[in-house]
Amino acid sequence: MSIQLVAIIDVILLILGLWCISQVSEWSIFNPALWWVGLHAFGITSRLIALSLGARSLAVIGIRSDMELVRAGIASDITLIGVVAATVYVGLRTSREERGDAVSAKKDWGRLNPYVGHVISALCVTIGTYALLEFGWVATAARARGVDISAVDIGGFAESSYPIAIAGFAVQGAIIQCAIRGFTRWRLLLLVALMVLTSLNLARTAFVLPAILAFLIYQTRRHQHSIPLKWALMIPVFGLLWFVFKPISNVIRAGDDPRKIFAEASEYFAQTSSEGSMDAQQLDMQATFMAAADEQDRRYYGATLLPLLYLPIPRFAWPDKPLQNAYAWELSTSLRRIEPTGMTAQLSGESYVNFGWIGSAIVPFFYMLGMQSIYRRVKDEGITSVARWLYLILLITMVQVFRDGLVSLIAFPCVFYVPLIAWAGISKLMGTRNMQTDSFNLLHPVTAQSKRAS
Repeated sequence: MSIQLVAIIDVILLILGLWCISQVSEWSIFNPALWWVGLHAFGITSRLIALSLGARSLAVIGIRSDMELVRAGIASDITLIGVVAATVYVGLRTSREERGDAVSAKKDWGRLNPYVGHVISALCVTIGTYALLEFGWVATAARARGVDISAVDIGGFAESSYPIAIAGFAVQGAIIQCAIRGFTRWRLLLLVALMVLTSLNLARTAFVLPAILAFLIYQTRRHQHSIPLKWALMIPVFGLLWFVFKPISNVIRAGDDPRKIFAEASEYFAQTSSEGSMDAQQLDMQATFMAAADEQDRRYYGATLLPLLYLPIPRFAWPDKPLQNAYAWELSTSLRRIEPTGMTAQLSGESYVNFGWIGSAIVPFFYMLGMQSIYRRVKDEGITSVARWLYLILLITMVQVFRDGLVSLIAFPCVFYVPLIAWAGISKLMGTRNMQTDSFNLLHPVTAQSKRAS
């Protein structure tokens, strides 16, 4: 089977998948199936088309033949079929329940407590901003150049990933503020300022995913389920900024002349257009994971998730703690430098490494089954709902699950998004009996736009 044929089959399956989803579910920016189809189109379909037109994989990825790419494309399509099948199953099950005489009552998961939110927000903005300034990439690069930047001595914690995780809390504090009282002028200004600061000090996911969450919160408060046209037109612009942001941030962190930004971005864009980029070759990385597992005759049967059991333990407290990505090191060879180059298997590849071809269908099926079941139960809830809040966190985490596998399903909500989860958990335990009638400012929502209008 050729790359061209796989690309054609993939496009057909993508179209059929969208049609099937439309028959049993609504078109909504909160629908997880549409998220998955979009991620598949961006990362898989576009890459297969590029490969069929003559694009080549980067040598560092270690692809030895087109058949490896073909197999990765087939595995990704099997995953897409599993996702669509789960969506259809939940849709048909929901339709049967709605037609039945006894419709199952929705469980009340409780309401978010705004007072708890204000406390968590204040702590996150204060401590998170300090961590950004003292332990972020800009400060680290400055220290490497000999700049004296004093910081509180936190012992072995400074050598762990905890300061970086805490630095990501700053922008989450601003998001909680916007969720409670709306996107007012000053709250929006705080959010944007912390977004910029985060973008210069942490990985791209640390500000891109919160930015998406902020948009979903904004639409939830407005009871809107689609993307406005003006936002849709800006998506290509955001995509371009995402693409060239890496060289731009590198110039800023290095303390170089700001006039070099345009030159570095142009050079990176030209080099990527001619030689390719790791960011655009997720399918190729999945292919080398699958090929390496086959060459070594390895199947992990879920062992890739075992590191989650000891993830919270800092390495200075357990120096011999097994690596979270141990299986990637085991699959790495001199020709397939999987871990040293930071390759990711995607959920489809991770499922294949664990359970083979059947895993590429079954694992994504059950993952989407859970996501769709939750979505059906919270889609009519407002921003004050604990269940809705937790679902939004799981929804943005899907981006990382698609790219990194099921490890992200636990690591992101339970480690990187602890403040957001804590707000929901504490609110559930405390209740909201003493809340004001309109603590979330929903009866008269205030946004930056309405402020200007007044």
